[in-house]
Formats: sequence, structure tokens, C-alpha cells
Amino acid sequence: MPLTFSHPAIILPLTCFSKKRFSLTGLIIGSMVPDFEYFLRMKVKSIYSHSITGIFWFDLPFAILLTFIFHNIIRNSLFNNLPLFFKSRFLIFKSFDWNSYFKENKIVVLFSLFIGISSHILWDDFTHKEGYFVQKIPFLKSHIHLFKISISVFKVLQHSSTLLGGLFILFFIYKLPINNIKFRTIHSKYWIIFISITLTIIISRIIYEFDVKRYGDLITSCISALLSSLILTPILLNKINIVFKKSRIKEY
Repeated sequence: MPLTFSHPAIILPLTCFSKKRFSLTGLIIGSMVPDFEYFLRMKVKSIYSHSITGIFWFDLPFAILLTFIFHNIIRNSLFNNLPLFFKSRFLIFKSFDWNSYFKENKIVVLFSLFIGISSHILWDDFTHKEGYFVQKIPFLKSHIHLFKISISVFKVLQHSSTLLGGLFILFFIYKLPINNIKFRTIHSKYWIIFISITLTIIISRIIYEFDVKRYGDLITSCISALLSSLILTPILLNKINIVFKKSRIKEY
């Protein structure tokens, strides 16, 4: 799958089994983490994260870090400011104590992360030019002709699985229980900061190194900027709120 955020589709069916066996956070973050080497480099370049050894020294440790970053920094601020469709389905997870859960379920989390990571690498092996199965199965490297355009089978699988995976994830979210929300307001301050940080990173990246032919690197840089903003926005917003409260106290 070329789009990182479609990867969880392949492991979401596992959530139908006992919650004691799998961690939803572990499965989802694990299924995406091999692509984070791209985002760290801001280039479509992966040396370690899609390898067997990389699973243990890069993917697993980095995925564990991401679980804590998500639940302790990103989650609540993001969920509070999502559109109603998502907000009404996600707010129930705000009360989830990830730190305590991890302490009591380390094996479950690690197992779930490993399953997620393995699913990512396995799927890429069918849908990327350098993939193991693409190299071993000639049919995957053969070409299909559509409207006078020649495209390899693995590319068709790559893009179609992204679309189907994304649709499945939306369906999965749609089926989540809907909760009544007292406050439906989306705080513009959150999104103003988020967009400002994102644009600053993207513009800085373009100024530093820009090649029109390497559009993949630009897309990767944009995703990296979005992910960085998810982390930096709640931190900055919290600082602003603290300063504002202090100034209000001084007025009185």
C-alpha cells in the first residue's frame, strides 16, 4: 500500500477477537510504523524499517514510543477538535489510561505491535517493486493495458488496496458506537496552530531541498509535517493557555 494510513485495514478484523489478546493501539501503530523511516528522513528512502532485523531494533522500539506520544500528547486535543462524525465516535477513548494498560499488558502490546509491523511488511512485499513476492512471482511484474496506459500488476494492487483499505477504515469507524456530545465546538485556535506549523515545515523543506522530479519526497515531507504538527500543536496550545491564564490572574 503506498498510503501509510490505509495499512491498518488489514489488521482491524483482528479486533473482532478478544480484547485481551490484542491491543488496538498496538495493531494500528504497528501497521504503520515501518513507513516512519520515510517521515523521519522526509524522503522515500527506507534502509532499516522494512527489514527483518529492523523490526526488532527500529520498528518495535519506535512504535512503543509512538504509542505513548499518541495517548499522552496527541489524543485528547485531536479528538476534541475533530469533525462531529469522528468526534462522536472517538471521544469515548479519551478516558483510556494507556500508561496503566501498558504496564499491565506489555506482552499483549508487544505482540500486537509485532503483528501490525509484520502485516505492513508482508503487504508491501506484494505491492512494491522491491517486494519479495513481486521478485518471486512473475505475474506481479507483468503489465496490464488500460486506456493505452501500461501499468504493472503490483502497481494496480498497490493503488487499489490503498483505496479499498481507506474505505474499509471509514466503514470500521462508521460502525463504532456514537456518543452524545455536550460540546460540539471545534476550537479554531487548534487548527490555526496546526496549519501554521504544517506550512512552516513544508515551506522550510521546499526551500532547503526541492526537486520537481522527486514528487514522492515532497508527499513524504508533507505527511511528515502533518505528523509533526499533531505533536507540536497540543504542546504549543497548552503553553499558550498557561500564559493566557497567568495574564488573566494578574489582571485581577
